[in-house]
Amino acid sequence: MNGERRPRLVVAGFGMVAHRFVERLAVLGGTERFAVTVIGEEPRPAYDRVRLTAWFDHLDERRLALCPPEWARDLGVRVITGHRVASIDRVDRAVRTGNGYRIPYERLVLATGSSPFVPPVEGIDREGVFVYRTVDDLERIKERAAEARSAVVVGGGLLGIEAADALRRLNLDVCVVESGPGLMGRQLDAEGSAMLEERVREKGGRTFAGVQVRRIDAGDGRLILSLDNGIEPLTGDLIVLTAGVRPRDELARSAGLPVAEGRGGVVVDDELRTADPAIHAIGECASHNGVVHGFVAPGYRMAETLAEIVAGRKSRFTGYTPAARLRLPDIDVWTLGDTARRGVRLTWRGDGAYRRIVLRDRRLVAAASVGPWREIGVAQDLILERRRIWPQQVQAFLRNGSFSNRSARLPVAEWPASAVVCNCLEISRGELSAARARGCDTAAALALATGASTVCGSCRPLLHELAADASTEATSKGLIAAAAVAVAVALAIVGVAPWPLAESVESAGLLDVLYRSGAWRQATGFGALGLALLATGFSLRKRFRFLGSGDLARWRLAHGALAALSAVALVAHTGLRAGSGFNRLLMVAFLLAGVAGAAAAAGVGRRSVRLMFWLHVLAVWPLPVLLAFHVVVSYRF
Repeated sequence: MNGERRPRLVVAGFGMVAHRFVERLAVLGGTERFAVTVIGEEPRPAYDRVRLTAWFDHLDERRLALCPPEWARDLGVRVITGHRVASIDRVDRAVRTGNGYRIPYERLVLATGSSPFVPPVEGIDREGVFVYRTVDDLERIKERAAEARSAVVVGGGLLGIEAADALRRLNLDVCVVESGPGLMGRQLDAEGSAMLEERVREKGGRTFAGVQVRRIDAGDGRLILSLDNGIEPLTGDLIVLTAGVRPRDELARSAGLPVAEGRGGVVVDDELRTADPAIHAIGECASHNGVVHGFVAPGYRMAETLAEIVAGRKSRFTGYTPAARLRLPDIDVWTLGDTARRGVRLTWRGDGAYRRIVLRDRRLVAAASVGPWREIGVAQDLILERRRIWPQQVQAFLRNGSFSNRSARLPVAEWPASAVVCNCLEISRGELSAARARGCDTAAALALATGASTVCGSCRPLLHELAADASTEATSKGLIAAAAVAVAVALAIVGVAPWPLAESVESAGLLDVLYRSGAWRQATGFGALGLALLATGFSLRKRFRFLGSGDLARWRLAHGALAALSAVALVAHTGLRAGSGFNRLLMVAFLLAGVAGAAAAAGVGRRSVRLMFWLHVLAVWPLPVLLAFHVVVSYRF
């Protein structure tokens, strides 16, 4: 900046959300405008806390790291690890660390995250009781587990079930205690929780729901948990607390910044700004419209929004539609939207699976499932796009638990383009298909190009499926060929002279006889019309999946092939003559529909596709009226 001092931007916290903020800010040029300092409390840079449980499988914290050692140097960012921001001086605009360092700022971003909730239970501080939040916590649990035979997990939410599964893989006998009415009680109703508990027990775990831990004692080298509701005390060699988290808002509180009542969290507006215009808050420490988001995806959305604001762009954070998934190999649980929202609740059970949807004003507002659900991407798209649910879709759901009559799992390639595949980074099927069209033909290449599956990894199987979509690969050449035929016909009609006709019967050839034959004209005309109608009918398969089954790519190929054949029949019918009056309008609409459709087919995944698709649709709409007029005129006059 021509030797001028850059404004100082300090980020308090160096977790996943802070890392995302700095990375996005760098892309937008913000690290050149600001002198950025990131202060992290842990002794290591940001790592993937979503996949924290995977540490037990490889015991290598480097595999969780979000950035290489040279990351800060390459971005021109100053990173301080192993130091906690202890206080904020809002008057002089400076923060002070726990060891006394004073760091001034012009802008301050609070990304302090959350801390584990420790229930106020007598004996909770005994040796052998652990929280489950950091790599250091897991190292201590692993050390204790080496000499243990049993463990008790206090808390039956997402993290508690994952922690219990990790402890079982350490050959421990594990019991889960949940104070709520059932496992994942914040996301599932009683029936869904009961099915989840059954799945957990099938894996060898024990569960107690609806009970409180009253006291923790030690005896004979073991820990004893006293429970209420007349439950016999439980014993374990170690106890892991996963009873939820609380926003780390103590730094803001001590600085006099408003925090939300109840659960807490630093109050922010749509620009993620606190009551102090120089201080922002993002991630789990922030409360936006009274909501503290406890998942990484909304934290990432906040980080990206704030990066754009700091970089001088207009942006707003308007909330987030929650989506959560239990990441266990043998247990598949999804919750989408606000599952507590009022509305019409419909439930389907079958084949060991459970699904519930919530409808309001004929729109899907929430969904939950225990067991695999082939249309989870479709359900998420319906919620995000606020699309209406048709009565036949409701009936299909009540019959077979899906929004269509198809029983096979819907391939990810057939998900709507706006359907989210990677919930952590909000990467849609359309973005992945665009990367696929650019040559990213493996899951690793798709992950590298888009970032999908690089946080929790639960969507990696979907990337493998999309990359190996053999039907799309097998039909793409045929689709391009059909598109080429349509374009060639259009160019021929526009640029090639019509078939010459003989001036007398004596000099007439085969083409003259065919073209002047009423039967030939009828056959080619109605042939072109019939093929066009069939092509239109095939296109409905993409819009309304309940109309049929089968591979969408092959339906798309059939649509293109029929359209190409109708174009050939049109040439035979017209002899390359464009006509005049309404006939010329009919020809223009037909050719425009064919060329636009060909462009959409040839440019799958590119930015122009959506424009070409809608131009194709708009050109098709006038065809029925123009065709009807053409037929009436031909037979009437």
